[in-house]
Amino acid sequence: MHLKPGGESNVTEKKGLGKAIDRLEQIVTRLEREELELDDALALFDEGMELIRGAERELVESEGRLKQVLMDRKGRERMADIEVEADEE
Repeated sequence: MHLKPGGESNVTEKKGLGKAIDRLEQIVTRLEREELELDDALALFDEGMELIRGAERELVESEGRLKQVLMDRKGRERMADIEVEADEE
């Protein structure tokens, strides 16, 4: 199991959105393909929900930072296209 005592996942500590998504994919695969004990399945589900909450927080924070950057000098939001490059590992 990839849970630490207290229920925190190793991925949550690293706080990387890409790592969280990778871990979520692993969790979904295990839940779909393996016959798990109920306690193990619930632990994976809880870990996945924590990763989702962390990813949502990170996305909201990023959106706020982008809005600050895109404010014009009079304090109005500017609309601009932003190209995001995928991280390559």
